[in-house]
Amino acid sequence: MAQQNKFDYRIKQDGEKWHAEITRRVTARRTSVSKRKKGFASEELAQAWAKEQLAEFVENLQAATKRKAEKRAVRNELAAKALAEKEAAAALYEEKRLAAFEAEQDDLDEE
Repeated sequence: MAQQNKFDYRIKQDGEKWHAEITRRVTARRTSVSKRKKGFASEELAQAWAKEQLAEFVENLQAATKRKAEKRAVRNELAAKALAEKEAAAALYEEKRLAAFEAEQDDLDEE
């Protein structure tokens, strides 16, 4: 099975003009255009623009992924801390409840 890039570029000719598109591989059979520019005078200009934009596009995606991962790590830490605090509070409540129950039982036994 051939491995293809998730993002690539495509150059098309329409009459005397050239169009460049940044494409994303959605599935094995379907692609989606993420960015396009039309009206280049030559294929070389369209290809140069596409290569430059593809590099910038992928770099921006990687930066966004990194930001999201950092936010997710912070969110997971806060959730774990909140869960630990909740469990500690529940254990303390249960301990106090059992102590009160035992104290009540001792008072009943003394009577």
